[in-house]
Amino acid sequence: GEGGGGMDMAALQAMLGGMGGGGGMGGMGSDPEQAAMQQAQRNQAATAAKNEGETELTLENGTTLKWEQMSKYGESEIIVRFPLPKAATKKDVKVVFKAKQLKVTVAGEDLLDGKTFGTVSIDDSTWCIVEKGTELQVLLALAEDTKWNALLAED
Repeated sequence: GEGGGGMDMAALQAMLGGMGGGGGMGGMGSDPEQAAMQQAQRNQAATAAKNEGETELTLENGTTLKWEQMSKYGESEIIVRFPLPKAATKKDVKVVFKAKQLKVTVAGEDLLDGKTFGTVSIDDSTWCIVEKGTELQVLLALAEDTKWNALLAED
């Protein structure tokens, strides 16, 4: 017979196989705590995807910019950085925020004028000049904490 009341290998594997849920989740059962952890990990992954770092973009008009999405506490913002060829002052800069559009003009020249990928929260968006006037930073507060795959919408 079976020594010491142990299970044979086949029975053990069958039992483990029954717990694995077939999802390749490393043999986790359907324990609610585990499920919550998996959900948290998924949320973390989603948040991480929204904090991937900076992307450089050259627009059709020749403007080069860098943009980066940051998400924390369920709120996202995007920082767009425009390097300016010559130092600008606040008087030179005009930024128009609309729910689905952004227009950035410096010294009478449109650096960016286009539809945004998602919806912008106008009241919370702002801009500033840094690096002694040689960089314009535009902060877009997002209406929803969703990942933007691009800064601008495809027309």
